[in-house]
Amino acid sequence: EAFDQQMSALTRAYLDWHLANGVSDGRGFFSQYRDTCGTVDVNAGSIAIKVVDVFYAERLPLSILSTDSFIASALVRQGVVPCSPISPSTGVTMQALNLYHIARQRNPHFSIQAYVKTLCDLQGVQFHPYLSRQFSIALDVYLQILSNVESLVHEAIGRSNSNWRLMHACPACTYTLKDEDPLQFKLLYTMDGNDSLKRVLKKVTRDDSESAELPSTQSVGGDRYLTRDYVNNFAGDSSVDMLSVDDKDNPCAGRWNNMKDEKTRRMWGVFDESGIFMAVCRHGFSLVIADMVQSGEQSKYPLAVVSKLLDVFGKDLGGGYDIGCRFKTTLSRSVLGQSARELNHTSLVGAFHGHAHKRLCQLDHLTTYVKGLGLEDLEGCERTFSKSNALASSVRYSSIFHRRQAIANYFQHADDFEVYANLSTFLYNNYKQALGIL
Repeated sequence: EAFDQQMSALTRAYLDWHLANGVSDGRGFFSQYRDTCGTVDVNAGSIAIKVVDVFYAERLPLSILSTDSFIASALVRQGVVPCSPISPSTGVTMQALNLYHIARQRNPHFSIQAYVKTLCDLQGVQFHPYLSRQFSIALDVYLQILSNVESLVHEAIGRSNSNWRLMHACPACTYTLKDEDPLQFKLLYTMDGNDSLKRVLKKVTRDDSESAELPSTQSVGGDRYLTRDYVNNFAGDSSVDMLSVDDKDNPCAGRWNNMKDEKTRRMWGVFDESGIFMAVCRHGFSLVIADMVQSGEQSKYPLAVVSKLLDVFGKDLGGGYDIGCRFKTTLSRSVLGQSARELNHTSLVGAFHGHAHKRLCQLDHLTTYVKGLGLEDLEGCERTFSKSNALASSVRYSSIFHRRQAIANYFQHADDFEVYANLSTFLYNNYKQALGIL
């Protein structure tokens, strides 16, 4: 909470530091420090702390100016993030924090402990567990500062709408050309659950049913993650079980044994979050994510996703789901039913899951036979999960906040540096494939 109260000052200090060091010449923190230490105001105060960089660590006196609101903001202004908000004794340089932040997105297996041990080996010092804790605190502050800076930038350029990212998540899906002919589907997306990103429920004793984790004020910003409260609005909404085998409208349900609650109930006492449920567009950009909390793939998760997408994108959406035929009935009987019908929402089944559906069902829902889908298989979630599963080991024992933080940062980085970069190749290859078929 002490860091939260100082966050606006820390953000301003970071902007001052970034303005002064925007054009880097490759020098490390200590080289820059020694070049500028003689230019400090003689009337300024100072605080001596241990500064940790990638290859070196040293105890240095850092200046505190009369314009600095807090000690922590004074350190951030000089490129050091403190590990304590009030009387810091240790700080980590921006360069060291940014290196880990980027490295973890490229290799999600790379844990904080592994990185801190690497720094210890490079600097020839003994590793102690408290060093990982100090680095984790500094990293949280650093990432929160980056999030605040991003919010300020979006506000300055007119992107303050809370749904702006989602409305412009994919340039191919969301950007409409002037006089462009309307397509059968305004936007195609696929959604599915994934139980690889589970998180262990922390308990004092084995018999405890409640989490022993301390409450936290930390939260993941942005609109990528649907809150638990938003998802739970649909918990009692549906009048029908998606996996009911007795419903005459659900002839395929008997084949979906992997999704029944008795198959997953055994893990609910071990894990708090039992996975994620997410939607991606046909080009692979992540749209929204929801945590599956001590449950299997219940109807409230896809209902929450569809509700959000209908609110943002409106009519003519096509959504692929491995049990899309059954979900169509669930959606029509829910509170979203009338809205979904008015907005012409279409429930579909991905090509890979077609074998689990009967012939008549395939004719109505399978991507192979639905007009307007072309080569699209609506199996983007499987391809997305095959990469994001690398996060599993690093989030299994983390806190609620740190798990969400890691997942949100991973998908943001993947969208910016992987999916977007591969978009032209994706479209080009599909175009060549279509020409070959024609």
